[in-house]
Amino acid sequence: MDEENSPLVKAEPGDDSDQQSDETESCIKDMLQEMQSKERIKRPQAATVPASIAPATAVPEQSTPQEHDENSFYNVHSDKLQSLKMCTGELDIVLEPKLAGPVYNAANLTLDRALLNRADMWHQVIVHHGNGCTRQKILEALFGSYSYCDFFPVAYRRHANADFFLLRMCSQVLLKMFEEGLQLKAGSMTLPISVRLGAARFHTGQIFPRQTITKAVQERCDNAAQYGDIAVLNLDSFAEHASLRELCVYLGNRAQFEVVCSAIAQAMDGNACISRLRLANNDISHMSLLAALKDTKLISLDLRGNRIKHPSSLRLLKDIPLVELYVEGNNLTDVPDYEKIIRSFFPNLLKLDSNLTQTVTTKAVRDDAEEEEEVEITSPGTVITEADLNPGAFQKYNITPHWHKVTVHHNGVCNKQDILDGLFHLLGKHAFYPCYYKTYSKQDEFLVQNCFEALLFLVKQKLKLPIPAYNTVLKLALAMNVAEASDTDVQPLRKLERFVNKRFKLGCLDLCSMQDELNECKVVDFCAKSPSTLAYMLEFAARKYGNSCLVLRLRNNDLRNCAALESLSKFYKLVSLDLRSNALSKISDLQGIPWNNITELFLDNNPLCGTMRSSVEYVRKVRQYFGMLQQLDGRTLLGNFTYCQNFLCTPEAYKFAESFVKHYFALFDSFQRGDLQELYHAKAQFSMTCDFDIERSGQQLDAQLDRQVSYSQHSRNLLQFKDSLDRAVSKLIVGNERIGYVLTSFPKTEFDFCSFRIDVPVFTPERVMITVHGRMHEDEVSALGQVSYIGFTRTWYLQPCGMGTNLFHDAIEYKIHNDMLHMYSMTVEGNDAIGGRNEATPVAENGMDTSMQSDDSDRENAMIVFKELTQLNRAWCKRCLEESSWNLKVALNIFLKLYESKRIPKIAFKDDIP
Repeated sequence: MDEENSPLVKAEPGDDSDQQSDETESCIKDMLQEMQSKERIKRPQAATVPASIAPATAVPEQSTPQEHDENSFYNVHSDKLQSLKMCTGELDIVLEPKLAGPVYNAANLTLDRALLNRADMWHQVIVHHGNGCTRQKILEALFGSYSYCDFFPVAYRRHANADFFLLRMCSQVLLKMFEEGLQLKAGSMTLPISVRLGAARFHTGQIFPRQTITKAVQERCDNAAQYGDIAVLNLDSFAEHASLRELCVYLGNRAQFEVVCSAIAQAMDGNACISRLRLANNDISHMSLLAALKDTKLISLDLRGNRIKHPSSLRLLKDIPLVELYVEGNNLTDVPDYEKIIRSFFPNLLKLDSNLTQTVTTKAVRDDAEEEEEVEITSPGTVITEADLNPGAFQKYNITPHWHKVTVHHNGVCNKQDILDGLFHLLGKHAFYPCYYKTYSKQDEFLVQNCFEALLFLVKQKLKLPIPAYNTVLKLALAMNVAEASDTDVQPLRKLERFVNKRFKLGCLDLCSMQDELNECKVVDFCAKSPSTLAYMLEFAARKYGNSCLVLRLRNNDLRNCAALESLSKFYKLVSLDLRSNALSKISDLQGIPWNNITELFLDNNPLCGTMRSSVEYVRKVRQYFGMLQQLDGRTLLGNFTYCQNFLCTPEAYKFAESFVKHYFALFDSFQRGDLQELYHAKAQFSMTCDFDIERSGQQLDAQLDRQVSYSQHSRNLLQFKDSLDRAVSKLIVGNERIGYVLTSFPKTEFDFCSFRIDVPVFTPERVMITVHGRMHEDEVSALGQVSYIGFTRTWYLQPCGMGTNLFHDAIEYKIHNDMLHMYSMTVEGNDAIGGRNEATPVAENGMDTSMQSDDSDRENAMIVFKELTQLNRAWCKRCLEESSWNLKVALNIFLKLYESKRIPKIAFKDDIP
């Protein structure tokens, strides 16, 4: 049928346009009654015996049908009569297999077209699923296959092995079923279909799909107040209407939606109160049918949760004078600039989803002074009192674009910050931006706009605001529509967008410590830790920077959960996430983080770090949310999370360095420290330097000074011995026996393996150089309840000295030929939680924080961006950046010159080994 020339509703009883159809059906009915009376006359007289005299065996055929059992087995080839009782009150439909045609299946596709086209017959469609497919999936497959055909399944019945339903006047669907070989594709499954034509006779009083749908729409219209609002025709999830239980309704089917649109137009013409239409959650995709409403007084249309693919399909509705439109939950929202496209169709549109469109301006830049103009209250508005706390009646304010006033009665008990904290805590999940806040002695007031969901929540809370800090509950008052909106009014969401734009630079979105800067907004009060506020900023950033953002920082925002981080899945190139110094108290607070490609994560200085019993548990639980994680809290994840291998010139050095470092420091911490001399060559050299200030005095430091002297007496700082080089030479320790003696003279220590950072700049068959940076503490001080940390840097130069014996085979034996050690003092601190730092963070004597230098984060960001742009491994990235003094632009120029001159080896582009 030609869609453009077809009427909205096909001929059906009750319409002026289908009088001819009524007359035809009446004639058919009279003919059927005459044929049935003739058949009764021809029947044997025994068949007319009264029921009281009839044999007992005849009773079951006339007994009341049993309730349908979905677990029963359905016999397709049974000849017994089956009465289908309609739970919605229509006349029962009786299946008569003996009078029907044969059962068609994939092996028998030669159908009787005359019987197929008869309007007085029900046809039975049987889907064989063997209990391997649900009813929902079967219906989705059916409607997906026949979305453009007249398809009205009736009396759907579920059985253990097969489901069946009836069709009448749906010949196009049946023909397609036969053309497709009576097979239904449901996902990866192919279900066989059987069809029995003429399975039951149609009688007046039985269900008529088009009339049933029309009556259901009219019922919603007549009882609009019961469904939310007298001005709203609420067809949300229309298929769940009680009168449609015997009819499978799916408005993604064009024919069914055509009937609904015709019924809507008819209902709105007869009801002057209806001006808003809600069609959410109906799988609607055919927008052209809604054009039938162009002559109605419709001003608000809710199409959320449907299947509209592109905003251009709404062009057909441009003649409808819409003021409000909802399209969230449709695929069209994934189209770039979809809002701009939709607004071009509806010039009078004031509201699109949760955004006001009236305040959209064509100016490229707007002055903050314009946004901060005071809103003039022109009306006392409609005051909401306790008697008006009806959520249903409050729905009428959903459409208004005006300003509303919120008054908080505190009687001087609370200040502004307490009130805002209480509001944001109560309304954290809803968009809520207090504007033009004014403080008075006994009450505060502010204006809000486009925050209907938050206001509705307050109405449901009986306009009461708990203030936990004061253990009290404040009363609120609402005055609706106190001022009209204008172009010069503040736009909170635009402020957040500008804030995000300002914080994005060189692939890094820096949202650290947001509250301080947000507090500088003179007109709007924002809450950085509000899930709704943060979610909007991240959603905006994902749309604009999703393909270029590599680093996301969220430090110092007092975040208590990660519910607002759902948009992380749209940051397609994000590799680093910083959540340090927040209020995440348990590992489950990370819930809400979607699947991601993040390889670097910072969680230290969160309370959850102190709840972990071991580093192994810490890593295992964090990896549940970050499957691609390679670095946690600045440390590379290596098996059991022991220490960080920072720079290794070749992959073969990893295992060697790990084994050597572990073996050396395990001996150093044990009572067998003297065995270390066996690791040194007979002519090995050992030198050390330290910068301990032994000139300090004080009884509390006497013991510590004594221990530091044991190190200082071997120090050979050349700057101190510049006038006596002979003395400096004498401090050089030569020979493995002397080295062993000096090492055993040092106090007993314990090294912090989690602080280690290992470099292997040289690794060849002839020589190996290993450098370790880290810290240690002395057992004597630990016994007193404190931990005196000493920082150190140690470099070994090793050479092979022959073959040794390994556990299973011979191996090359290495000896230390040169050992250089530098030691420096650090602050005293208590027990340090895994992944977290206490107040006494390790600090060098110059007062600089050794773990968090001011430019460390900037350098790491530059490293990530440079690596992403050049595809070099980390070692070569560091080399280029260091040669350019960590200037990213200069480093890129260096890379281009080296690349063009073919001076970069292929190994530089090989991935780092995790």
